[in-house]
Amino acid sequence: MTDSNMTAVEALLAFARRAVDDQAAQALVDQAARELAGRTVVRPDQQLAPLRFVLRRRRDISGVSGLGDVADGVLWPDGTASVRWRGEHPSTVFWDRGRVSIELIHGHQGATEVEFLDQDGEPLTPPTPTGAGVTSDAASIRLRRVLEHALRRPVPCPKCERIPACRCAGADRTEGRIDAVLGALGPWLNSSSGSAA
Repeated sequence: MTDSNMTAVEALLAFARRAVDDQAAQALVDQAARELAGRTVVRPDQQLAPLRFVLRRRRDISGVSGLGDVADGVLWPDGTASVRWRGEHPSTVFWDRGRVSIELIHGHQGATEVEFLDQDGEPLTPPTPTGAGVTSDAASIRLRRVLEHALRRPVPCPKCERIPACRCAGADRTEGRIDAVLGALGPWLNSSSGSAA
């Protein structure tokens, strides 16, 4: 019999500990949580990072969202997800069952895909280079982040100098984008960390 003040999880853990060691009992409780709640229990000592993603729509079935990257999201370490829709009427939605729910509800039979911007298992913060001991993994993560930031940075129109979308015919923001990338990479390439390769 269990104490009436125990939660169901505590009672399950106490019951499991009668038959197996603490680690196996905790694994059982974690598995039950995944099956019942659709998410993983994340403990403070686990160094797990959230993963960013975009919803990339190839065909607009509903005729509302448009094509391209229609939403930004985060897949949290416990398996839940947050999605923020882009456009004139943005909204935010949370899915307890994470990617499964997103693909079921917003995937439209493959018309929209979840594209991750981060890699699973990527460190929470890339190591800071301190000279010749820079690993290629640390350098590539750093370089990727610098490029990603520079590519997402808004650049002005060369004709009207507006940053948001404008109606200037033939305006090409490529030069501004190249300048933004070179400006972001310049200090990184000139640092004592060595080459970018």
